[in-house]
Amino acid sequence: MSFPEIISKLPEIGRRGLYRGSIPAILGQFSSTFLGTAVRIPCEVLKQRLQAGLFDNVGQAFVATWEQDGLRGFFRGTGATLCREVPFYVAGMGLYAESKKVVERLLERELGPLETIAVGALSGGLAAVVTTPFDVMKTRMMTAQGRSVSMSLIAFSILKHEGPLGLFKGAVPRFFWIAPLGAMNFAGYELAKKAMNKNEEGKAGGSD
Repeated sequence: MSFPEIISKLPEIGRRGLYRGSIPAILGQFSSTFLGTAVRIPCEVLKQRLQAGLFDNVGQAFVATWEQDGLRGFFRGTGATLCREVPFYVAGMGLYAESKKVVERLLERELGPLETIAVGALSGGLAAVVTTPFDVMKTRMMTAQGRSVSMSLIAFSILKHEGPLGLFKGAVPRFFWIAPLGAMNFAGYELAKKAMNKNEEGKAGGSD
């Protein structure tokens, strides 16, 4: 069903039906995202500080970060990163599912491989734009030296000195960086889904 159709059937589905299976889905998504970001965040901190020109090489960045903040310094921006990652995956999948339905309705057929890639790229890119404010805050937090700063303080500072558009700095490059990843991810998702459906049909045919 499309999103409007789901809304129209809410009384029939009911609150419990609407959230059925949500707890394992949330726990699974959060745990995988949390573990992934826990490994990537220290590398991201060093990368951001090098790109900002704060240090000349990785060794210098590592030593200075350890001396300034200890182990905690390598995990600056963890909250902002999680606030970016979890909504990014949710928004990307939601945009892809709805965009796919709209395009298939217009074409009156299933999407071909190139059309799937195009819709996946657009969905991934738009999800990246939507979550750009958290990416901006993450970068500012990771490149701040000397003292830890909170997300709320960073957000207030950006809004005060740069306005709302300051939260979307780098949105265009981020769109074009994420779009190819979205194309590959959703194309792979469709191939895996078709393979699983074909396997299920084969099992059903064999049992008959």
